[in-house]
Amino acid sequence: GTGWPEPGGLLPREALKLVGLVAKEGLCGMEIVEVSPPYDHADITSLMALRIVVDTLGAMVSHGKLGNHKHIIDKPFVPF
Repeated sequence: GTGWPEPGGLLPREALKLVGLVAKEGLCGMEIVEVSPPYDHADITSLMALRIVVDTLGAMVSHGKLGNHKHIIDKPFVPF
């Protein structure tokens, strides 16, 4: 359910393909909007939003854009 359904919008497979293509280049932020549980009687929109988030994270991990900076984070602590 969304606040304003858009005729002729993206099909789920088109949205997932587009998100995968963008995410493999790397993201600095992501926001899910227009998911309205009161209008989403069968949780279809909510499940699609979840799938987009999971696919985005998966694409970023598989293309080395997420989780490859461990060597920067795990530097030894040097007291002042």
